[in-house]
Amino acid sequence: LMAALLAFISCVMGFAGGLVMSAIKRDRGIKDFGSIIPGHGGIMDRLDSLCFAAPVFFHALRFFYT
Repeated sequence: LMAALLAFISCVMGFAGGLVMSAIKRDRGIKDFGSIIPGHGGIMDRLDSLCFAAPVFFHALRFFYT
């Protein structure tokens, strides 16, 4: 049950991270964060969901298991 809860929280935060980074790009008027990976945007475009999901997962894990 706890693993399912942590997985759900991580999925929701990953989705939120993608939305927030897309909103930032739209606000700045840019299409991609970089051009290192042709056709896929930059490295930040690949890792934008981790910006929210990783810290929340870390702190949820620390809260529930320490």
